[in-house]
Amino acid sequence: MKILTLKKERCPQNHPCPSVRICPAGALTQKGYDAPAVDNAKCILCAKCVRFCPRGALVIETSPSI
Repeated sequence: MKILTLKKERCPQNHPCPSVRICPAGALTQKGYDAPAVDNAKCILCAKCVRFCPRGALVIETSPSI
């Protein structure tokens, strides 16, 4: 199963996240200048945010099986 993850160490967390506004599904939210939160229930894995993030902080990965 693929999921969108955020690599917080790559996110400077000092600005409005540019990827939040381009997500067509509303899967990214941000409070203040904190790192964006990912809602994988809403994410359609279009990867627009992954391509748009200038720091490479958003990544689509394979989640571990449980």
